[in-house]
Amino acid sequence: MSNSKQLTPERIAEIKAFQDRDISDCPELTDEQLRNLKPRYPEYFRPMKKAVQIRLDADVLAWFKAFGKGYQSRINAVLREVMMRNMER
Repeated sequence: MSNSKQLTPERIAEIKAFQDRDISDCPELTDEQLRNLKPRYPEYFRPMKKAVQIRLDADVLAWFKAFGKGYQSRINAVLREVMMRNMER
């Protein structure tokens, strides 16, 4: 084994000294700040989908379907918007 790959007592002490340093320049976040965090790029956040069966008024469903393919995603987007608005309160 070459010298460069051996962990000598001196190298171990150097590594431990480095690990003991407080090198963080980021302040700790408060509980309130953590609760208020929002994704910086929400378009990259993809929550897991779950199949459910719900009953909608026929006219509401027809209105969403009138915009074409993707009506379930549009319904989900509307529900998410209402959810997010209520979470801000």
